[in-house]
Amino acid sequence: MSFAGHWDAYGLGAPDAGGKRVRPGASDDALGLAGVLEIARAFKAGPRPERTLVFAAWTAEERGLLGSEFYSTRPLYPMEKMVANITLDTLQTAGPARDVVLIGRGQSEIEDMLADIAARQGRTVTPDARPERGLFYRADHFSMAKRGVPVLLLMALGGGVDLVQGGREAGDRWVSEFTANCYHQTCDEWHPDWDLRGAAQDVALAYGIGRELAFSRRWPQWRPESEFSAIRAKSSAQRR
Repeated sequence: MSFAGHWDAYGLGAPDAGGKRVRPGASDDALGLAGVLEIARAFKAGPRPERTLVFAAWTAEERGLLGSEFYSTRPLYPMEKMVANITLDTLQTAGPARDVVLIGRGQSEIEDMLADIAARQGRTVTPDARPERGLFYRADHFSMAKRGVPVLLLMALGGGVDLVQGGREAGDRWVSEFTANCYHQTCDEWHPDWDLRGAAQDVALAYGIGRELAFSRRWPQWRPESEFSAIRAKSSAQRR
């Protein structure tokens, strides 16, 4: 299975009010990639997984998923044998939450694992508030999904979470302010007032799902109604 995020952002842009041109991409997606690295560190420190794990840092996500698409056409291991992909792309910095937002509800059995592990954290699962934006089709995991690999995207832009401090209203405000002011802009940089406990919760979710798959023979399926289920059905016999 694989864990991934993208390391690049939008680079240089038009100067902002302060004259800065660099768009650092701290939330989108340095935080996600930091989560991938921490998951790799956790697996390295523990017993050897039964399954092979791939940790990837894609390039050119913002240019049409080019890095993940390139890999998916030339993978280290066959896509037919990849049990799942978990992608971390933009984690929220507003603190711990009572729930996690699910992007692409109704796609695969990984959602059941997400709900189970979130419950162990005392959290629930909330569907993407605006599915019409098609976020499920706009991040690096999609390069693997369209080749039949069940995927999970953890992305804070799917809707405001129910924050422990401030509730859903505060969660929605964080998403609105970030997308309006800092998304792909120069202010997407580290700030001393960041509260990364919510991001850590989501990284722990990703690790928990990955650990259950890495030490088992589970083979999550797409839901029958998913457009990707037929692709996976053709390759199921090759999983071992």
